[in-house]
Amino acid sequence: MAHWTDMRTTVLSLTCLLALVLVGSPAQAIVPPRDCGMTTVKGQRYNVKADQLRCSTAKPHARRYLSTGRRPSGYRCKSYSGSTALKFRCARGVKVFFAIKR
Repeated sequence: MAHWTDMRTTVLSLTCLLALVLVGSPAQAIVPPRDCGMTTVKGQRYNVKADQLRCSTAKPHARRYLSTGRRPSGYRCKSYSGSTALKFRCARGVKVFFAIKR
């Protein structure tokens, strides 16, 4: 009978420990996109911003997308027009870059 009690206590302890690990893990901080500065393409000025991506990578990608419409490999891009200042947004998982018309 002592064997089952020891086993039940061990299972209960492991379950509580697992619950504490899952609940007690810190969440990722919400950080605004990095401002990569201004760029000019075809006489229009754009402010390029990037999230989880270096500006040295995001700005050339943005310039190429704005000038040719070619998206970087692996990225899904959506172009915007009309009442919004957002020109386009490209994403690959958590890596995102976009341009705002100024």
